[in-house]
Amino acid sequence: MTPCGACKYQRRRCGADCLLAPHFPAESIQRFAYVHHVFGGGNVSNILKSTKPELRKWVARALTYQAEARVRDPVHGCVGVIWEQEESLRILKEKLEKAKREVAQYVGPEVEQCSSDPHANLVDLEAPLSVTDDDPDLSSWDPFPAWEPPSSRLQPPQGDDAKGETVSPPS
Repeated sequence: MTPCGACKYQRRRCGADCLLAPHFPAESIQRFAYVHHVFGGGNVSNILKSTKPELRKWVARALTYQAEARVRDPVHGCVGVIWEQEESLRILKEKLEKAKREVAQYVGPEVEQCSSDPHANLVDLEAPLSVTDDDPDLSSWDPFPAWEPPSSRLQPPQGDDAKGETVSPPS
């Protein structure tokens, strides 16, 4: 049996009952390196053990997202990402309102009243998000876009390693 990414990183035997194997497959060893660096392997195992089995997938994804965000931005982490998205949303709303005012100058004020009707099928950003595990649209969702580490320090050192692949944790 091929060890999971977590067991590969920790250089230990991966058993059939490995709690981390479903969430950190062999090809995601770098993701576990980030999670291990930020939270610690034992803490991740304890968090997953104390979580309901049907929610473990989402908890592992959230931990991985938070760890990657912390590696990208050591000061703000995922809060910095949220702030950037909120700022972008605020700017886009201002641009939309400005465009509506400009259109109203040329067409008339009735454009502002009817402009919300054609967009009734848009997603309400203020509504609470309900996510279920069996939701077909979210079953293959991956919140982690591909990105290159800012430094070559995050890449594994080149060379032969008798025990397998070596992955360095973020510094």
